Amino acid sequence: MHVLWGGATLSLKDWDTFIEISVSDHGEGIEPEHLSKIFERFYRVGKARSNQKEGTGLGLAIADWIIQSHDGQVKVSSSPGEGTMFVIRLPHQGR
Repeated sequence: MHVLWGGATLSLKDWDTFIEISVSDHGEGIEPEHLSKIFERFYRVGKARSNQKEGTGLGLAIADWIIQSHDGQVKVSSSPGEGTMFVIRLPHQGR
């Protein structure tokens, strides 16, 4: 299933042993030097990249913690100037 939502694409795939959720956009992207750090608490990419209100740097850290608490994993890939994709994999419960 694919859903377009506010410029982002949400995709859901049901595999044999896990569910895969991917969210992608065609925005500014994330510079490679930031990718390994964006799941750290309080880490923020420079505010010059956004014209929106500053965040606290907790959102991705909390999301990662929740996903790992359910034995899942989240991966990110990004190309500056092209966009970013987050892929979440969660195991099926009771299968």
